[in-house]
Parts: sequence; structure tokens; C-alpha cells
Amino acid sequence: MATPETPRATSQTESAAPDWWIFHGTGQPRPLLDLVAELPPPPQWRAYKGGPHLEPPPTADESDEETRRILGPVAGVSTAPHTSPNGATPEGTRHTVLSKINAALYLRRPLLVTGPPGVGKSALADLLARELNLGRVLRWPVTSRATVTNGLYDYDPLAQIHDLNLDSAYHQASGLPDRRYAATPDTETARLRGTAERIGRYLRLGPLGTAFLPYRNPRVLLVDEFDKGDYDLPDGLLDLFEKGSFRIPPLVRLAPAAPRITVGTDDPGREATVVSGRVECSAFPIVILTCNSDRAFPPAFLRRCIPLRLELPSPEELAEIVAAHFSGWLPEHAPSVITAFLERSAEREGLAIDQLLNAVELTSSLVPGAEGPLDQEFLGFLSDLLWHQLREASE
Repeated sequence: MATPETPRATSQTESAAPDWWIFHGTGQPRPLLDLVAELPPPPQWRAYKGGPHLEPPPTADESDEETRRILGPVAGVSTAPHTSPNGATPEGTRHTVLSKINAALYLRRPLLVTGPPGVGKSALADLLARELNLGRVLRWPVTSRATVTNGLYDYDPLAQIHDLNLDSAYHQASGLPDRRYAATPDTETARLRGTAERIGRYLRLGPLGTAFLPYRNPRVLLVDEFDKGDYDLPDGLLDLFEKGSFRIPPLVRLAPAAPRITVGTDDPGREATVVSGRVECSAFPIVILTCNSDRAFPPAFLRRCIPLRLELPSPEELAEIVAAHFSGWLPEHAPSVITAFLERSAEREGLAIDQLLNAVELTSSLVPGAEGPLDQEFLGFLSDLLWHQLREASE
């Protein structure tokens, strides 16, 4: 492992940033930043009126183990996303990447992030949440069975019916009237009200639905591996991304009897009150849609997103990322491992940063304290052991 004498990696992102940038890509929190005050108002066609504002979400700081695993500790150096595979023009490519990210913040548009596996597409969501103090990231991992509805909310009516039958059986055994068939002048309203009182136990907003609750600051939503979804999924998101709101049919039906219903959210232990079965955001969420493939999306969907392509970082940028995961200090053998990693990556059609971190960690354990560069035999051993190809070679 790294020692205090090991030199700290130098961050390239510490250079001056344009005045209009809100996000600088440092990977470090800015505790004095007020994003709502800093950002200009949204375009008129991207302004929403959801409210009242909910309490801020849980924080994503040192206590957030998921963020620590992805980015490393806060004391680490920059792990900003990059697009330069060979480091030839790192400042120019970084400027383009960060300009696109900031444009998405200004315009309240989703970012469609593409690139090979393991280059940091998903980590971009954590970088944004940490630097801009936006709380825990809402994560929606997309599968081939994913639909917009199950991203918005999860409802278990069978469990509700089961519990209602148990409750009615208890009343019957106790000699009390069956509440399912209560004989009152307003039987239907009473039945709806009884259902509404219970439905919050069985309906929970998913990560997509939670992102569109009315928070003062935008939530960060990661829609991971979006290209794995059904071909109808982009069309299903169009209406949500334009309107900034959605309806929950089970709650809409109950609105006449119970216009305000409290349900669970994707944040552990947090609840939200839904009025008349409709949810509308106050600040459009920061949406990161990641794709590992070059799948084609409908033009109507693409024009509502800002595309961003990421590639494997340069040697200097990889050194920053490694140092961030080793408490801000670059392990002594890391330069040799990074050089070999880039060579193997070129031969094997792209490797992932996770594979590099594994190699640096293993090297620190197997050859601690050795001086000078690592020999080629050991680097070849690492390559065969850890750096397997992740995708089919191009023809």
C-alpha cells in the first residue's frame, strides 16, 4: 500500500475553469455552494411548479459507503471523467466533457453518456452529487424487463388483498362487522377511504419516481445501462422528461376519498405525500443515462438529451484516479502498472479502470517496498491474471 512518503498525484482539473461552469469535476464537495442560487433560472419550457418542497435528501458524504467505494474518500484527488485515450490533448477533451455536463445543468436536460465498459460513466453521477452537495444518488439499474412504471413506483396489490382478508377474518372471529361490506349510507366512500389508509404500506416510489418529487435542489438520478432496456423504453421516458410529472393510477382512483396519501420513497426510511395521485418536480433532476453500446435511439429521444462520449483516460488521468482510491497517494508501483495497463488495453480492445485498481492493489500486496520499475515478467503475470478482454475484438 502507499506510504506517506509516496508523492501525491497532481490534479489537472485544478486549472482555471470558465466562469460559467458550475461543475468543475474535482470530485470534492463544495459545502458553501447553493446550486439553486448559483444556476440561472431554467428556460421557460423547462420550469416546473411542484411543491411544497420536501426535506433535503440524505447526504452523500463520508458516511455514504457506496459513494466511497466508487470515488474513493473525499480527501482523494480528482476523479473527473475524461475522453482522451492517449493523453494527447487532455485539457481540450476535458474542457469539452465538462462544458457538456454544465450545459446539461443549465438547460435541465438529461446526459446520455456512452463509451466502453469501465471508463467511469456511472461514476459521473456520484461526482456530480458529491461536488454539488445534492445528497445520495438515486440508482435505477435497467434490465431487459424494465418499464417506466416500475422505475416510477412499485405497488403490491396482492399483499394488500391478503392483509385485508386477514383483517376481515379477525373482525369476523371477533364478532365485528366485515369492513369490506360496511353497511353505511356512503359505503363506497368508506371503502375507498379504508383502502387509502392502507395503500401507503404497499406502494413505494422507485428511484425514477423519487427523482421527480418536489425538492428545492435537483436530485441526481443514474439510469444505468440504459441500452439494456426494451426498445420502447426511450419512448416511455419522453413524456416524463417533457412534463416533469407523472400520475399514479392507484392513487388517482382513491383521490375522491383521500386526496393526500403518504407513500414510501427510494430513500431508506423516507416518505412523501402524494396529492391527488400526481407527482411533479420543482427542480428537474440531473439525469445520467449510461450506455455501453452504440445502440441507436429514436430521434425524438436524442434531441431531448445532451450526448457525451467517454473513453479510457490518459496516463496522467489514470494516476489521479488511482490516487483517489488510495487516500490521495499514488502507490510506488502504480506508474509501471498504468503503463502496462494501457499497452494491454490497446491490444485487447479496451480494459476497465476497475481492472487497473485491482492490479495496483495486488501489486502493493505482492511486492511491497521493492525499488524501481516492475519487471516485465511480473507485469505479464498481472496481465494474464487480471486483464481479460471485456468485449469482442473489432474486425
